[in-house]
Amino acid sequence: MKAKRILTAVLAALLLLSLFAGCGGNTNTGNTNTGKTDTGSTDTGKTDSGSTDTGKTDTDTGSTEADDDSPYHLAAGNYEMNAEGFPTQKYVYDKPLCDTDEVFTKWTTCYTPQWLPEDGFNGIRTWMEMEEYTGVHIEYDVVASDSRSQQFGVLLASDDLDDIIDQGWYMYSGTYDDALEEGYFADLYPYREYMPNYMYETWSRSQSNPDVMPLVFYHDTHIVTLWGMVIDPVPSMGYVLRQDWLDEMGLGSSRDVTTFDKLHDVLVAMKTNYSIDQEIYPYFIYNCVETTPGFAFCGYNTAVYTTAMSYMRVVDGEVQFCGTTEDDRAVMTMLNSWYNEGLISPNFGSYAPGADINDGHKNNLVGAYPQTPGSIAQDEATSVDPDTRWEPIPRTKLYEGQILEYGNKRTETHYGSANLNAKCENLELLASWMDWWFSDFGAEFTSWGPEGWMWNYNEDGDKQIEDWVLNHDAGMMWIMIMNANNNLLEFCLHDIRRSYAFPEGKRTLAMYDCWIMDDYGGHYDWPSNVTFTSEQTDEANSITSDMNTFFAENYGLFITGDKPMSDWDKYIEDLNTFGYARLQEIYQEAYNAYIGA
Repeated sequence: MKAKRILTAVLAALLLLSLFAGCGGNTNTGNTNTGKTDTGSTDTGKTDSGSTDTGKTDTDTGSTEADDDSPYHLAAGNYEMNAEGFPTQKYVYDKPLCDTDEVFTKWTTCYTPQWLPEDGFNGIRTWMEMEEYTGVHIEYDVVASDSRSQQFGVLLASDDLDDIIDQGWYMYSGTYDDALEEGYFADLYPYREYMPNYMYETWSRSQSNPDVMPLVFYHDTHIVTLWGMVIDPVPSMGYVLRQDWLDEMGLGSSRDVTTFDKLHDVLVAMKTNYSIDQEIYPYFIYNCVETTPGFAFCGYNTAVYTTAMSYMRVVDGEVQFCGTTEDDRAVMTMLNSWYNEGLISPNFGSYAPGADINDGHKNNLVGAYPQTPGSIAQDEATSVDPDTRWEPIPRTKLYEGQILEYGNKRTETHYGSANLNAKCENLELLASWMDWWFSDFGAEFTSWGPEGWMWNYNEDGDKQIEDWVLNHDAGMMWIMIMNANNNLLEFCLHDIRRSYAFPEGKRTLAMYDCWIMDDYGGHYDWPSNVTFTSEQTDEANSITSDMNTFFAENYGLFITGDKPMSDWDKYIEDLNTFGYARLQEIYQEAYNAYIGA
């Protein structure tokens, strides 16, 4: 399985968290577990797993006993495993990992380098104290965020990778087989018993989410990328309404706006009552419409993403690409109608995710807006109207009682990940250091930083971010991901609650509850562990290189009417001239093989 999933392949790391899978990104159709053949045993270029004095003698069974005289205090052999070979509980690191003053290098970036202290990350209290807890010193190789891909290519060409490569898999253009055979990325499967916390999180989450195992394990017997995970996963974002406007119009609670018909009625009322000094366009959409599937047009069980044909679904065993189905025709018909009614701004084509869009929610010109709860407080504080109050609407349905089938499966992972250099001389210790981040203490410490510095307990006994973080000129989110773990970049077990640890945070944190669906069906969701052969990947990429250009130039025109809905069938015919029917066949073949297996 190639774990670079379509849903997370589009890196826009300088955008807000829920916009990262958004517009203008990678359109390579090979991004969903593609290009993989099982090579069986691969020469990864790593050193012998017994090369350090760790007391480890059997990397596969975990049946060894630790050597008390060893300078290493690692987990292998010190915990119980269940019948499936996974730890039965989280592991506690009660000593530093080593007494040897070991050093590893880490290739990373910083989105606010102007706020780094003189000593860089090593001058930040969290990472200084982490060195004391783990006994491991990290030398940071900090590169500019906008040139990471180019610099990674240089390092790869010179075979000069650091020990830890943040998001290395996103920068690498080959397959997992290529990375293993060339000896770039370490296969951590033989070292998995040095990672009991990561393995426990993998196993426990897999009990309710079948995507986790195939994401972590490539072909069942390889671990190439370490994926960051979220404590208590929640939906990433959703639509919010101007509740203060609803109150003024006597239209009740935003949480009662459950269907597109109800939403339409609210938008019309906003348009009528608040187009006073200037005309407003109450329903905000981005230039790519949806940044990720499931939060806007989920009632149609598709993804309205106009930049590329990046999302698939499966209906009664048939693979379909979002942007081509009858459900897409229906949702485009609705959006075109809303556009013609003046509910959508004629300038939406200039609204890029992550940009500071002033022609909208801050200037009393928008009444419905997609947002993350963590950004609500700042949006309200910076609005021209001091009474602005944003509240969430549930996932919008076509009718009451509809069971949604696509796009709302909660993901266990975030945007951070890491790959380890296969040529690292002490992978046992390095794997253990990575696993420390997933321990209960390590996850809390790296998420929040030291008590009394970034946060403290308030009078109710709850953690609360200190004022210097809340009011920092860099912005609360950016200063936190520099001084504590960075869920946009690095492998970590991230606690989202820190983004809401301020007086108004409880209200916005509760917005997630409005978007969680206990009755979610999910039958159309594309399985994340479908694999493709190299031949299938090459052919699919050759088709999509031109087809996605046509798609991006034409699909969104149905909204504005520049391409009338009467041209829908012709649009599908034109896609077929680029090989769309064959692309469907390729994905169907891969899906059928997955089902057969």
